[in-house]
Amino acid sequence: MRTIERIDNFLDKVNTIQLSKRWRLDINDHLNLLTSITDEKVVNYWKENPDMRIGQILVNLGLVKDTMQIWLDEENDILIDQGIAPEECLYWGSCYDKDMNPIPLIYRLVKDLDSDHINNIYLHLYKNNHKLSDKYKIAFRNVLTNRNESTDIIDFIEQLWNIEVTKG
Repeated sequence: MRTIERIDNFLDKVNTIQLSKRWRLDINDHLNLLTSITDEKVVNYWKENPDMRIGQILVNLGLVKDTMQIWLDEENDILIDQGIAPEECLYWGSCYDKDMNPIPLIYRLVKDLDSDHINNIYLHLYKNNHKLSDKYKIAFRNVLTNRNESTDIIDFIEQLWNIEVTKG
């Protein structure tokens, strides 16, 4: 499930000219992209269908031609490839407070997570035999580094994950 919060964040940050080049759009689709991506009709349709990717929205509205690359392209990959730091475009869903009491699911940008929360994510995932994707590892590390905070916990757990991979 994709979070609705990512939509405005993506639209605020995306470079549409770079996106057009990424998707190798012809001139008609390029102009459609430039003139419609922030159009109220497009934004409303996307917010009504938040689990869809931007490419799927534009294809469904007939604004760009349908290709696998456009259809499957994830917004966070687009932004990261455009030079946006992963912590500025990746979201983390939380359904527990810091004392592990259930709360309604909320999504926050990785950059907005508390440092203790980041460390606890690593500990929880390790204890439950789960791993993180590389882009989340980079994002979490960036947050702690930018705050001049210790990365000892995430360093240690990543070393353990690497040992398990080499044993595996």
